[in-house]
Amino acid sequence: MRSPALLIACVATLAAAPTAARAKPLLLVSAEASGEVVLVDPTTAQLVERVKVGARPRGLKLTRDGKRLLVALAGPPKAPARAGAPAAPGGGLAVVDVAGRKVTKQIATPGGPFAVDVLADGKTAYVSSSDTNEVLVIDVGAGTVKKKTNVGAEPQGVTVHPAGKVVYVATHGADEVAAIDTKTMSLLGRIDAGSHPQMVLFAPNGQTAVVVDEGLPTVTTLDVKKSTFKEQFAIPGLPKTTPPLSLQSAVLSPDGKTLYVTTGAGRSVLIVEPAKKTVVGTIEGVGAFPRGIAISRDGKKLYTANGPSNDVAIIDIASKKVESRVPVTGAPWAVVLQP
Repeated sequence: MRSPALLIACVATLAAAPTAARAKPLLLVSAEASGEVVLVDPTTAQLVERVKVGARPRGLKLTRDGKRLLVALAGPPKAPARAGAPAAPGGGLAVVDVAGRKVTKQIATPGGPFAVDVLADGKTAYVSSSDTNEVLVIDVGAGTVKKKTNVGAEPQGVTVHPAGKVVYVATHGADEVAAIDTKTMSLLGRIDAGSHPQMVLFAPNGQTAVVVDEGLPTVTTLDVKKSTFKEQFAIPGLPKTTPPLSLQSAVLSPDGKTLYVTTGAGRSVLIVEPAKKTVVGTIEGVGAFPRGIAISRDGKKLYTANGPSNDVAIIDIASKKVESRVPVTGAPWAVVLQP
């Protein structure tokens, strides 16, 4: 007869098995040209499935529980206006059930959604609309746009502060970051943020924000507590490319000390230490125009979405080498890791 302790251990093992299976890492990639979200297994470097989501998917955001993926849909490309022609449809926000691998909701918005972030409860999303120069507040459950706030020219990256009280928006055309109260959507301030800011990242302590600037290229840091500019430094010694290299997107290491930045035409990822204000390494040959980037939970792997080369690169950080490439047709744009 088996002992009670052994039976309890067996039951615990069986109960944990489905959880372990669900916890298997999964890359979610927006394919802008094909209107899909592509699921990739980073362990086997294999494509798992493609899910149709709508026209020109760009920014992605997982809810905190990892069950739903929010997808910013820029909408059909603009066409020259013709007399008597109907207005072109706008953009939207798609909600994807990751486990079910299907779209559960399509929320219509003004044109040009670029990026999206969501509060911790998963109920309220913030979407930048680069066509209307607004941030849209969306009730995800109801599927409606609750409010719109003008933030300046070409809003792109949208990031909710870890405390959930302020949302920061990189206004690419205004060279600023707009700080907005998440409850009232009132503008708390406009902060100088370098040339053509792309996105905002928060250090683990939440007190410092890092801004990636496409224009010069530079990295800008902000004092979050004071909502003010802190400092800025240029990225030195970058190779000359045609078209010119430009900073696109970035992720921080789990400890917040290292910044990994995609360079677009530079076909590389820069390894930056903001505290030292310098580039400490470069990962070359990542792919054609790497834009989106994600990092593994243990901080050992990077994943980049490379649009023109139609693939996702899996990179070993220690060796600074591309381990494998996963073919992903449809012009990969952004990438996130789940769980």
